[in-house]
Amino acid sequence: MKNSKKTYPVLLLIGFLAGLTNGLLGAAGGIVIVMGLRAFLTKKVANGRSFYTTALAVMLPLSILTAMQYARGGHLGALPPEVVVFPSVLGGALGAWLLPYLKPTLLHRIFAVLILISGILLAV
Repeated sequence: MKNSKKTYPVLLLIGFLAGLTNGLLGAAGGIVIVMGLRAFLTKKVANGRSFYTTALAVMLPLSILTAMQYARGGHLGALPPEVVVFPSVLGGALGAWLLPYLKPTLLHRIFAVLILISGILLAV
């Protein structure tokens, strides 16, 4: 992707909003990144998969920082995280392996369905 001077302020805003969202909700920063990049950079990016891979690269340090802040404030959940870590790592490895084989349009649809389901579950 070739970045112009006009692109950097948009990327900075997307990054800030992702961090803010992750800090407030403990999640969803990746959603902000994917949706922001897709909305503003679709014509500049040849491969739609890069939206998801960029979100993953950003979310690792962001999630670590957010979890540390939550732990400092005594706001970690009642469920021990290690119960979910191992299956999450396996699922992440499988997803990363599958990524090159899936069309970006399918990834967008999967992402959209997950957002819709999440929205419905949060609303009820």
